[in-house]
Amino acid sequence: MPRHFERALFVIGDSGTGKSTQLRSLFRDWRFGTKGEPPTSRNIPETYWLSNERGLYLRLTSPHEWGEGMDKFLAKCNAKMYGSETESIRWNFACPLHIRPSTKLLGAVQVVTSFCSEFSPERIRVVILSPNCSGVPLDPDQLERLHVKLRAIPRCEVMVIDAMHETANGLILADFFDFT
Repeated sequence: MPRHFERALFVIGDSGTGKSTQLRSLFRDWRFGTKGEPPTSRNIPETYWLSNERGLYLRLTSPHEWGEGMDKFLAKCNAKMYGSETESIRWNFACPLHIRPSTKLLGAVQVVTSFCSEFSPERIRVVILSPNCSGVPLDPDQLERLHVKLRAIPRCEVMVIDAMHETANGLILADFFDFT
């Protein structure tokens, strides 16, 4: 069966800056089945159905935090989205990433580049958290460098959001997966 990858959303920031909280706020959109309330449980399902033929693979933990290397991260994504039962689904993806490299995984720009090379999504959006959940903005020079590097990735859209409020951006993030 052919693989079809529609959209990939990456929320990036340093460790502990609210990336997963922002992704949880996707559930403010009623289409995710929580009546507009983000889930509070630690473990939530990884797969959500956006329509009969569209799936969303949602990771709330960064591969940096799991200690995954690039090969393991890409293999895990491939297995989740293109297993034998779901390979004809039109896939979408959302995941937090650390800006900086860890001991096993490269920084956000390199991860997004590799992910896009592996899966060729139609659209990619990278959301940078600044200020973060504690109100600390990214260094302006670092923010500019990130923008320049991310914009060089084909089909990559870049935006910066204020992460100080836990759920204020949920509908902005969810709208990326609105196909109506």
